Amino acid sequence: MTVNDIVTKALQRLGVLAEGEVPSFDMSNDGLIALNSLMDQWAAERLQIFTVTRTTWTISGSIPYTVGTGGTINIARPVYIDHVNFIDTVPNPDIEYPMQPLTDDAFAAVTIKGLTSTLPVYWYYNPTYPLGTLTLYPIPTQSGLQGVIYAPTAVTEFAALTTTVSLPPGYRRMLINNLAIELSSDYEKPVPPGVARAAADSLATVKRANIRPLDLSFEPASLVSISYPNWSIRTGP
Repeated sequence: MTVNDIVTKALQRLGVLAEGEVPSFDMSNDGLIALNSLMDQWAAERLQIFTVTRTTWTISGSIPYTVGTGGTINIARPVYIDHVNFIDTVPNPDIEYPMQPLTDDAFAAVTIKGLTSTLPVYWYYNPTYPLGTLTLYPIPTQSGLQGVIYAPTAVTEFAALTTTVSLPPGYRRMLINNLAIELSSDYEKPVPPGVARAAADSLATVKRANIRPLDLSFEPASLVSISYPNWSIRTGP
């Protein structure tokens, strides 16, 4: 199925075209613009993203690393980052170590931002635009380190009407019915109830499919009892 097929089917579902009719050139291009607007919107919704990409880069001192197309970490600029690790390439085999994220408040509270250490412990991501900015803290001094970023990778916008749409199960119905709703105001057409239901149902189905399992975690303070210091939530007394 191509982008033009999706646009055509959406216009048919909206009642702008009858079965067997094809859209004009202008109608097709308007549909492409509307579809890419949806893709842009969904790129900011975590549950609309079905895959996480692992990317490595060379750690080189105190320079904050730019993240995005053409940046130090040359990937699509992420809205979200799941994990940032580092790889020590000195041992054989390499060893990958996790780092802990810093919130905006936690990073702002760091008093000596130029502090150095052999290895980094924390990472802080500032989603600046057009390139994000990633900072490792403390600033690592050991050579032979690589950074590893795990970032959800959204579906890219479609280049042309002839582009083939190849996406996981559930996306085709979601694209067609939600595009029909997106185009309804352009053609001053009311959204048929069946289209509205199909759009909402298919959107929910895709989001359920994109839920990723998370490891159970605890706040450190909750793991130990103040009254019974030898008691642990994991091991008991």
